[in-house]
Amino acid sequence: MKNKMIAGHIMSEKQLNEFIERDCKLLTSQGLARVLNVSEAALRKQRSLNRSIFPFARIGRRIFYPADLIVQTVHKNIKESQLR
Repeated sequence: MKNKMIAGHIMSEKQLNEFIERDCKLLTSQGLARVLNVSEAALRKQRSLNRSIFPFARIGRRIFYPADLIVQTVHKNIKESQLR
């Protein structure tokens, strides 16, 4: 089955793959859990309670996190340590 963009000749398969590699960096819930060293259940619970600080997209039953927005969110939430 071909992607509609390829079938309709909007872009070649090579151009589509380059676009995905360059601009579409997505992490699955499992991938983000590994990066953050937390469990997938913790991420799932945050999403279910609408308390997730990470933006995500739900496509069907799968969850995807845009990698660039994850990095921005982490940088926005960095707290400076203070000496006592």
